[in-house]
Amino acid sequence: MRGKTHCTIGVLSVIQASLIFNIPITIFNLIMSAFFAILPDLDESHSIISDMLLKKNVSKFLLKAIIYIINILIFFVSLKLNNNFYISSIITFIAIIIIESKLTHTFLRKVFLSLIFILLAVCLYLVKVKIYFSIFCLMLSTFPWLKHRSFSHSIFATVIIYFLLKQIELITNIYNLAFLGTISYASHIFLGDLFTKSGIPLLYPISEKKFSLGFFKVGSFMSNILEILFIIILLSSIIIYLIK
Repeated sequence: MRGKTHCTIGVLSVIQASLIFNIPITIFNLIMSAFFAILPDLDESHSIISDMLLKKNVSKFLLKAIIYIINILIFFVSLKLNNNFYISSIITFIAIIIIESKLTHTFLRKVFLSLIFILLAVCLYLVKVKIYFSIFCLMLSTFPWLKHRSFSHSIFATVIIYFLLKQIELITNIYNLAFLGTISYASHIFLGDLFTKSGIPLLYPISEKKFSLGFFKVGSFMSNILEILFIIILLSSIIIYLIK
């Protein structure tokens, strides 16, 4: 499913759960549900959540800047070593070709997305925040390097998310954080990608077998129609519950 559909389903799922279990619906809960609903797609470097953390135009600018800086350094180091402008120019030209073929935009985004969470984990540790916050951030720092729809889309990832959120909930006294956060995260998997044609590996890393209850391809016309219908069904169920 598309990111905006995951986000909508996650929010609606949290609202439905809040109504059923008589949990107060707050702005924080809705923002949290939107975040966790798209969190599994952090394993895709160009997903909505990835773009929230690092804009494409920023990472493209950083890529160009890094390539230029590396090439300038190579040129001056080469010039210092052999003292020949023409040889240094040839070496730099060859280096440009090699670097631009290896240092891709996708690779750089993965590096920076991981660094964001690693630095956040270090900062939280340095200010002596409870270790579970840092562990949670370090877990997220691995997501950009995962194969898309692998561990982050599994039952085990959902269980770990619940465990870490529960520890954070106990520390911060943010009631229902683990319950609602996990529902939102799980909605991405069980109310979203499970119904796509490509499916998801629910038992990863024990098994890479993909499970699917659907037949539509993400982004297709039929898929978009079905996504809208699914949202309407969820919204209708909330309205019916409120009327009762």
